Formats: sequence, C-alpha cells, structure tokens
Amino acid sequence: MEKREPDKKSSAEWQREEKYLNQTLDIVKRNVENYESEIREMSDQIEEMLQHYHDNDVEVYTQMSNTVTMRDHMQSALKRNQRATKKPYFGRIDFLDETLQKEETLYIGRGGIAKDTTHQVVVDWRAPVANAYYENGLGECSYHAPDGRELPIRLDLKRTYEIDNGRLLDYFDTEVIANDELLTKYLAKNKQAVLGEIIATIQKEQNDIIRKTPYHNIIVQGVAGSGKTTVAMHRISFILYNYAERFRPEDFYIVGSNRILLEYITGVLPDLDVYGIRQMTMEQLFVRLLYEDWDEQSCSILENTAAAQGSMDRGTFGWFQALTEFGVRIEAERICMDSVVLDRRQFVEGLKGGVAGVFDEREGEPQPTDLVELLSGKAIRDYVEQTNASVQTKINMLNERLIIKIKDEFLKNGLRYSEKERKAILKEYRGYFGKKIFDISIFELYQRFLLEQKEKGYEVSVPEQAYDVYDLAALAYLYKRMKETEVISEAHHVVIDEAQDYGMMAYAVLKYCMKDCTYTVMGDVSQNIHFGFGLADWEELRKLLCSQDGDSFGILKKSYRNTVEISEFATKILHHGSFEPYPVEPIIRHGKEVEIMQFPTKRELYEETARRCRAWQKQGLNTIAIVCRTPEKAELVARQLGRLIPVCESNPDKAVFSDGIMVLPVVYTKGLEFDAVLIFDPDKEEYPVDDGHAKLLYVAATRALHELCVLYREDLTGLIAEPLPEEKQKETDRKVQQLLEEEQGRQNTSGISAESKYDNTIENNNIIENNNIIENNNIIENNKGSLQLNKKYGNAIGKNESQSKLQEESRKETRQKTGTNLSENEQEKETRQETAQPRAKLQVRPRVAATLKKPQVVTPPSQSMLLTGVQPIVIKSKEQKAFEAMQREQEAIKAQAAEKLRKENLRKKKMPGVPLFGDMPENDRLRPAGHSKIDLTIRWVHERPDGLYLQSRYGMLRICPVSKAAVRVSFRREDTFDAQKPIYEKNGLQYGMAGTRTGMTGTHTGAADPMDSYIDLHIKWKYRDKGSMVEMTTPGLFLEIDKGAGNIRFLTKDRKMLCEERKTECRLIEADKSWQFFDWKKEKISIPNRGNSLGFSMKGSARYIHGKEGELPPVMVSDRGYCVEVLAEGPVICCDIPSYGSYFQVAGTKIDYIVYR
Repeated sequence: MEKREPDKKSSAEWQREEKYLNQTLDIVKRNVENYESEIREMSDQIEEMLQHYHDNDVEVYTQMSNTVTMRDHMQSALKRNQRATKKPYFGRIDFLDETLQKEETLYIGRGGIAKDTTHQVVVDWRAPVANAYYENGLGECSYHAPDGRELPIRLDLKRTYEIDNGRLLDYFDTEVIANDELLTKYLAKNKQAVLGEIIATIQKEQNDIIRKTPYHNIIVQGVAGSGKTTVAMHRISFILYNYAERFRPEDFYIVGSNRILLEYITGVLPDLDVYGIRQMTMEQLFVRLLYEDWDEQSCSILENTAAAQGSMDRGTFGWFQALTEFGVRIEAERICMDSVVLDRRQFVEGLKGGVAGVFDEREGEPQPTDLVELLSGKAIRDYVEQTNASVQTKINMLNERLIIKIKDEFLKNGLRYSEKERKAILKEYRGYFGKKIFDISIFELYQRFLLEQKEKGYEVSVPEQAYDVYDLAALAYLYKRMKETEVISEAHHVVIDEAQDYGMMAYAVLKYCMKDCTYTVMGDVSQNIHFGFGLADWEELRKLLCSQDGDSFGILKKSYRNTVEISEFATKILHHGSFEPYPVEPIIRHGKEVEIMQFPTKRELYEETARRCRAWQKQGLNTIAIVCRTPEKAELVARQLGRLIPVCESNPDKAVFSDGIMVLPVVYTKGLEFDAVLIFDPDKEEYPVDDGHAKLLYVAATRALHELCVLYREDLTGLIAEPLPEEKQKETDRKVQQLLEEEQGRQNTSGISAESKYDNTIENNNIIENNNIIENNNIIENNKGSLQLNKKYGNAIGKNESQSKLQEESRKETRQKTGTNLSENEQEKETRQETAQPRAKLQVRPRVAATLKKPQVVTPPSQSMLLTGVQPIVIKSKEQKAFEAMQREQEAIKAQAAEKLRKENLRKKKMPGVPLFGDMPENDRLRPAGHSKIDLTIRWVHERPDGLYLQSRYGMLRICPVSKAAVRVSFRREDTFDAQKPIYEKNGLQYGMAGTRTGMTGTHTGAADPMDSYIDLHIKWKYRDKGSMVEMTTPGLFLEIDKGAGNIRFLTKDRKMLCEERKTECRLIEADKSWQFFDWKKEKISIPNRGNSLGFSMKGSARYIHGKEGELPPVMVSDRGYCVEVLAEGPVICCDIPSYGSYFQVAGTKIDYIVYR
C-alpha cells in the first residue's frame, strides 16, 4: 500500500473527498428525518385502520397488512441510515464498465444509502459489484450480476477510508487490501474497536468463503485467529441479502461449542443487519430433533466437556454404521416381509349353531381359486428397502396399501363377497403391519443397542438420565429412523462453528436427520481439545458433506489475531505433538514477548495476577481472560482473585462475554478472543506432554490479541519448558525467518529501516539490552550485578536476597492497604511449603521478564526453554504418558459428571422444577410458540375507583396508581377483574386491596403509607380519551396508551420518556406462561443484588430473576431512572437479547407489574 504524503489534506483530491463525505452525510441525515416522519405517518394510518377494522373486512385487512410491511421496511432503512451517521462508507472503487464503455465510481459501506429511488450514493458491501473491492487487483477483471451474467470491467482505483464520527481522517489507495499497514493498525486496536472495522478489512480468501452459494456445502479449515467465526457471521448476512427470496432468518441455525460463544455471536449479528437467527449447541440441536420424546423433567444433558465413557468409540463413523445396521434389524423385526394372502374360506357368511355371522371355514389344503395375493413379498421388500422413511411411516403406508388392495379386490370380484364378509375382511387386515403409533420407547431401543455393543467388547456405559452429545445423536437417529411420521421442516442452512469438537457420529446423524439442509462448517483440527473423539482431520467429513459438484473445502491459514510473538509461542506448543498441524501465517504485527514467570507461593502468584490485570486495564486492554485447566480450578481462582480485584461472572453456566476480567476454564474460551490472556499455573500434571494437551494449551495461548503471559508455581508443563525436537525446531525457525525476511523486504521497499522498529541495538548478531550483553548464547553480568538469562518468550531475572526482601515488604504493604489476605488454611499450607523449600529457590523469584525485542536474530540454544532452578525432567514414553493422561481424564470426567448430577438432583429436591436466581433459561423457553394475530386494539375505556379499565378482543387491561410516582399494570384474558378478591396472593399476603404487602420498600401494614397497598384508592388521577390515544395523569407520572396497538408509554410529569412497551403485540398469553414485551433498545437494564447473589446486567442476556420465598419480588432497573417490579408466584425470566426480544416472562395466564420512578 502506498500511503499519501502528510500534506495531502491541502490537495484538490482531499477537498473532493471531504465534499463527497459531507454530501453523503447530509443525505443520511435527511433520510433519517424522512424515515422517522414516514414511520410516524404509517403508524397513524395503521391505528386508524385498526379502529375501522372488522373480521370480515378483507380490503381493510389487506391494506393494513401492506402498510405494516412497508413500515417494517422503513424501520430497517432507518436503522441502516442511523448507523451510517458516523461512518457512511469505508471504500471506493473506480472502474470502466467495458460493456457500456462507461466510467463508474462506487462508494462501499456497511449498508446501502440512497438519495432517491434511482440514485445510490453508497453501495452495500454485500452487493455483487462490491465483490470487486475485495476480490480483484487493479486491471482487467469481472463480477457476476444478480442474474448470473459475468460483467467485465477494468478496475482503475481501489481506495480505503478512515472515517470517525463523520470526519475524514485519512485514505489509502491500494491494489491488495490484505497486506497493508491499515489492516495492522486495525488489528492493533482493542477488541471492541476491531469489530467495527471488520467489513472494511475482509481479505480475499475470507471473501471467497463468504460469497459461496448457500445451495452447496462448504468446510473451512481455519487456524486460530483466521476469522472463522467472523466469516461465518458475514456469510449469513451475505446470504440473507442476496438470496432473500429463498432464505429467511428462521431458515438458519448457528451451532456452537458453548453458550458463551453463542451469546457473543448473537450479540454481534444485529450489527450486520441480521436478526432472528436461532443458535444452539450441538446437544441442544439433537434434543430439538427428538421433539416430544425429550422430557426435561426426567432427562438432562451432559456437556461435551464431560462426555461419558466410550466417547472414543461412540463418536466415530463406525459407530454410526453399527447404529444403522441395528436400525435395519429392528425394521426387519417390526415389518413382516412375507406376502399377504387372502383366503376367501376364512371369511364366509352363514349360520352356526343357529347364530348368523362370518365364520372361518378353512379345512385342508386351499384351492388356488380361494387364494388372492394382496401384496407380494417382493413388493413389500422393495418398498421397505427403497423408501427413505421411518419404520412407523412404512408401517402406516403398508397398511394403507393393503386396505387399497382389498378394496380393489372387492371392486373386481364384488359379487363374491357379502357386505358382512367385506367388513370382516377389512377389520381383520386393518393394522396388519402394525399399530399407527410406534409402541417402543427409543430410549429402550438405545439401551438395547448399547448392551449389544458391550457384548461385542466395547467399553460403553448405559445412561439412564444424563445423555452426552453422542447419546443424543443416537437417540435423534432412532427417532427419525423408527418413529417419525410427520416431517417437520427444520433449518435450510446450518452454520457450525468449532466443528472439530464433534466426531463423525454427530455429522452423520445430522445429515440423516436434516436431509434438505446445506452446511457451512468452520473449524481447526489443531484445536480439537476433546481427547479421543472429535475430528483429527477433515477427510471423513469431506467424504460425507463434500461429495457433490459445487461442494467445497477452503483453508484460512493467515492468523490476524495474534502478534508474531504470541503466534510463534503457540506454534511451538503445538509442535510438541506427534501430529502435523496446518501451517499458520501470522500477519506481521509485533508486540511484547510472551512472559513466563515463576513464584514460590500461591500468595505471590495471586498478587502478581491481580497486579498484571490492573496494569493491562490501565493500558486500555478491556477484555482480559485468566485461563485455567478445569472448571473447578477456574471457580477456585475466581473466588480467590475476587478478593484482590473485581472479576466478572465466571460461572460458565451464567457468564456472558463482556469487558472486564473473566476467569474461565480453557474449554470455554473456544472461539473467543481477548485483548490480553494470562495462563494460570500450567503445571505438568494439568498439561502432560501429549497430543491432546498440546492442542488444549495451544487454544489457551491463541486467545490473546495483544499480550500473553504465563504465571506458575512449580513444575511448569513440558509443553513450554521442554525444547522442541531438533528437526521441528529447525523447521519452525526456518518458517519464522522466512516470514521476517518477507517483512524486512517490504520495509526496505517502503524505505523503513527494520531496526528502527526495535529499541535494542543489534551489532554482529549480539544483542545489547538494558546494559546487558548476550553474546554467542553466553550471559554477561551487567554493571548492577543482576543476571540476564537468554530465554525466549520472557527470561527469568535472578534476584539477589536484598531485592527479594524489598519485594516481600512491598507485597505485605500492598495487602495491608487493600485489606486482602489469603485464607488461614492457605496461609498454613504456604507456610509449610515455604519451610520445606530450599532458601536458594526463594532467591530466584522472577518478577519482571527481560524480553528480547527481536527474537529472530539469535537462534535459541537447545536448552533455552529450561528455567533456572528447574530440575531435569524424567522423560516417559509417549505411549505411557498418553495412557496415564487418558486414565486421569476418564476419572475426572466420571467424577465431574457424577458431581454435576448429584448437585442437580439436590437442587431439584430443594426446589422441584424451579430454577434459581441468575440461572440461564434454555433457548426453547426464550421464544414464544407460533400463534395467530393478537388483537390488542382498545375497544372501550371505563373509569372505576380502583383504576382505568381498557377492553380489547384479547383481554382486559387495568392501570391503577400505587403511589404518586408508581402505577400498576394488570392484564387478564378474562373480561373482568373480581373486585372482591385480591388479584395476587402469596404466602398469606394479598395484593389488590388495602392490607399487608412485601415489596421494594419492605413490608407494610395498614394505610399509613401510600405504598401500603398495590391499589391505593386515595391517589388522585385523571384520564382523557383522545380518539387514537388515551392519556392518564397521576401526581408523578404521565401515561399514553395507544388504542391501536394497546401498548403503554410511561413518561415523567414533564413528558420525558421513561419506559415503553413494545408497539406490536406487547402482551402474549400462552397456556402456561405469559409474556410482557418492552422497547429497551436505547437503555440498559440490570437486575439488583438479591441476598447473597450478585446483580448483573441484562444486555444481550436472559436470566431467571425470581428469588426465594419471602424475598423481594423480581425487579428490573433501568439506567433511565425507573424500575419494574414483577408480581408473580412462579419463575420469572427477563430477556434482553435482540434475536428474542426484550421482555419478562411469568408462569400462568396473568400479567402483573409495577413501574416505579
């Protein structure tokens, strides 16, 4: 890339660009005003039509439906233009249309911007012509029109802009976007800033994948940091834009490895103009495919991280083949393949013993004339073998065919059969092949299959309540193979992220169960962290999914996430394995060296961790991860570290990706990235040197965007401490050197000295750093007497005894100031450990890493990875280490699964079927069931002493004062409220009449306080019916009730907006639960502390917010200065996820809540 000279702001070209930007921003602002005005006008038209609409008025209904659709499109356009007010476009292309011989200039942005219906000032990045910006260099090229025609063009200019808050900061002309300093500049920002620039920096190889047709499968192998998840999200956005007639948001499923990753994806999609995409884990997808056979009360899901015994076998394609053979045998048992023959002598009308009836007269050998072949055995077998349907469907179809054949026989030889004989024959053969409903449990069938496999020598457990992903896959297959009678349309395109986590069994079942679906599969086999199952390579999956013309396999080998130093560190970890990893090509972006630091006590380890996190936050690194090996260790570290620094919610079942410090087990960091990562105490026991743990530690290291450090106490894992085998070391150094030479060549071309980027002086391959000289791998003591150890990725600095004492005193002083101490048990344990340690070890206390700013200059010695003071390691055979690791892993898995099941059973005993405060609800509970149109149009308004009553077809709405600055809103499907009974009663406390209640202000009795009852008859209020709107005024609030939509707007007395219910279908009553929807797009909702449970933000999340008996009712607090208290007896869910909506959900068929200011 050629960067413009600093004085270009005074050039004529700069003036033209600024003028066009200002003109574009004027158009955007005008569009926003016009769209807002048109939306208001259309809303008024809809309200007016609702007032005159009757059930039999088809014309009004059609006009109203069209108006609603137009308004929805206007609202989408409004959001697109609002997003463009800060940065309307990011690129530009100038080209000659060789067909029309016409020069064209197009500006490209995140969304299309039009001046009018014929003049597009900014082209959407997803448009076909915009592909030239990403795909082609300057010169002759082409793009494909929407109708498939290839249009030749001559690309003359490709320009990229830096625009911030409507100001032009800079622009660059480039031929290839991939390798420029603009990309490096974006990557150097923190994570939140990077996400905003992704569309502008999509690379050619990423663009190829994004724009692949959705009608074929694609598998993508992408190294860590190559943008797999980002590409997948942009691919969905591209498909919805260009294939809108075929694909809608509900046609997509996003399948991810864990809930944290899925919530992160869901939060980012709206920025790409994508709403309503369903997302789930693989386990949840298989549960979905079980439909009515899955019972949440009696069954539970084992996460993939706690897979049960036998996963090595159960995750393979061979296991699927064994299950298929089992299905064939069950089918043969259930369906009789013999010919069906009617013997006329069996059905003869006559008299026997004076009784008339139809009797069986068969005796001796039948005559050929008495036999009629209704269905031949060959016809039955051909149908069963060739038809791709379930066993039950085949049974039902064969029964139907048989009845048709019998009726055909009656038509041909009707005179031979009396009416009673016909009825007897039909009765006898109805259900000949089986009942209409499959009468064997698929769970029993699966247990039978597992027992058969155990008899064959497979070590598998037979689950009774808890099922892992491969159990669920097998059950989904058996349901589809045996029981399904009605084919339910699922997704048409499934995007699978972190695909390497699942074995071939899962994919074979998916293809079988969702036959009309295509797939985008993203993963990295080098990150398969599940030992013994998952994908070690792509060969089997390619044979399964990429067997048709048009299917493709792509590779993303460039890593945009990590700095060169982090990438090199992680690659060396990976090379300790016996497998051949896919090559990684890091974008040349230098940063700090990876630091490795040892501490003799836990106290110092935790204190340094806290100090490091605070330092990172001061540097502007907003997202920080402390990565632990297991969930149990992460929970312990989060608890201990929380005494020193604020830590985000780190429970994997509740955590939401956000700014701050997160303590996570490594398996839950998959697919995520953080500004800085700290790997906490990776010792030999947790990370032995084998293939599985090499991949595990590689995942942890590659989560870091900018900084990475490793802190440990003792016995550092050999994956870091041990040197690479000589051959692998040479190969790694060769690749790194090649990349650095390429970078230096580019720098020399642009006139930049390579050495000018570093603080160190390099002379004759000697490095002078901080007055220490490292020469020919020897250590020379500096003037101050401290030693430098030539150790790559951060070298331990030897401290003398006086330095150690000073640091110890400093740490004690810090603890005294902060008031933080370790527990007494930990102090005693550390005291014993310190006493047992030699004093010499305490003197080697690495606190600051002396890093080599340019590591490629000095070839590391064979022992450069060994730390001072670390004893020689006894090397075991790979087979022995792998076997021991497998044993430990299996024992840990069994213990973890048993403990989780024990806790779950204990919790269910304490609170049967009732989730706890802060729990995350299942995705299936977050979306209402399909329903007909809800008519909330207000038909009449009536004033009563206890409130304002508003009647709609859907039910009765009552609004009544609670205090001067609070109102209660109640809704029932019934037409009336019983004034003699409390509307809400719990624990003897009645709500709805004067008396005792427990609420946000505590427990009150009598009428001394205006908040004493939920309906205060002494509060003065008034209302006014204005035709399309009802206004209600209380001493402290002003309410507007839209008569067309039935929604309420809550305002302050001086008409400032507080809270608003959603405009469309703001309330929904189902058979067992009710939904109240709000418009929370421009505010932040949080849930306050409850007892010992901490509060949390609801942005992009869904939680249970009810508490225990006797506690405060569920409360939601807004940053606008109001709160909502929900009156409900059962569980309450609060959700603020764009794809699901903003609402609270309660059990039962009543809605009751209070808005306080």
